[in-house]
Amino acid sequence: MENKFNIRKSNIVEILNLLYNKPNISRIEISKLINLNKASVSEIISLLIEKEIVSEIGTGNGSSSGGRKPILLKLNDKAGLSLGIDLGIDYVSFLLTDLNKNILAYNRFEKTVNKNNVVNIIIDIIRSLDNYIDGYIYGLIGVSLAIHGRVFNDNIKFTPYYDLDKINLKEELSNIIPSISFHLENESNLAAIGEFENSIDQLKNSIIINVHSGIGAGIIINEKLYTGFEGRAGEVGHMILIPNGKKCPCGNNGCFEQYCSIPALLEDFNEKSNLKIQTVKALCDLYNSNNKEAVETISNNIELMAIGITNIFNYFAPDNIFIHSELIDYIPEYLNLINHKIKSTFSKDVTLLQNKLDGKSNLFGGVTRCVYDFLNEFPDII
Repeated sequence: MENKFNIRKSNIVEILNLLYNKPNISRIEISKLINLNKASVSEIISLLIEKEIVSEIGTGNGSSSGGRKPILLKLNDKAGLSLGIDLGIDYVSFLLTDLNKNILAYNRFEKTVNKNNVVNIIIDIIRSLDNYIDGYIYGLIGVSLAIHGRVFNDNIKFTPYYDLDKINLKEELSNIIPSISFHLENESNLAAIGEFENSIDQLKNSIIINVHSGIGAGIIINEKLYTGFEGRAGEVGHMILIPNGKKCPCGNNGCFEQYCSIPALLEDFNEKSNLKIQTVKALCDLYNSNNKEAVETISNNIELMAIGITNIFNYFAPDNIFIHSELIDYIPEYLNLINHKIKSTFSKDVTLLQNKLDGKSNLFGGVTRCVYDFLNEFPDII
């Protein structure tokens, strides 16, 4: 009996995951895609419709031999909501979607995040969305938190640029709202999930490099997220770029992010120029107007980025490398300049791609993570 129960549970999860990734398909198509007989598929679909997680949405095209047109299915738009929150060093953003990836709410605001205010920030965001949540059958099915640091098993292990590693964030949130499942993950890992799950191209082996206050990478190997020992994989920002170079909070000297992160870039310009700037946009505006110091700063950044990316390519040999950086927003040729430097200096066949999700890759990855967890647990819920 236990074995039959597990098989049925597995079939339910497989059908739900299939509908998440391939909506608007029929029972017959599901049967063929997961190699399950039509009677079993129909029985499970009837149960899922009864539990209001699956909806019938009309008829598809009939076969060339005639017969009844198939009834198409998808996850119920009103079944539940998933929330992704990006806890940056000096900003917070969030994305709310339904189970069919429709965006209901998005916002980004400047805020210095620390251990004393982070719980209230998250609770306030959730409370601000109550009007959305109340209209959904299963409510808010999960909240994913993108952490700018190392995370393992929902525990924050190391955050070099803020102090969130000094609290048990999941425990504190779960004590306040025990009805909600909270998930914590490194923001670059979530960005990798977001790119992988939402790409129309095959991303079998890909690296997503996030350039923010630090530099991190999400790694997809054989279509799976690779996190390494205790979640340590992807800490490319702490690869030594300049021997005996600038001191890094990680304890080493000369780390990649001490030269190519956004704060490092601004610091480099401010040391060279009488003008003192605080934003990437200001630096890029000066670069685009041929300011000597700005051109020198960006050119130096391109050369060092080319070295760092070449090292990463040599480690993993991915099919694609995605670069997430504000510089791309203001200097459209930025990636081409890095590509040219790589090809002319290192002769590497590296394909650099920019963020295709409008700067929301880690948020999309977060909501996807919550949806998969919910769908995998659904047989236990019903």
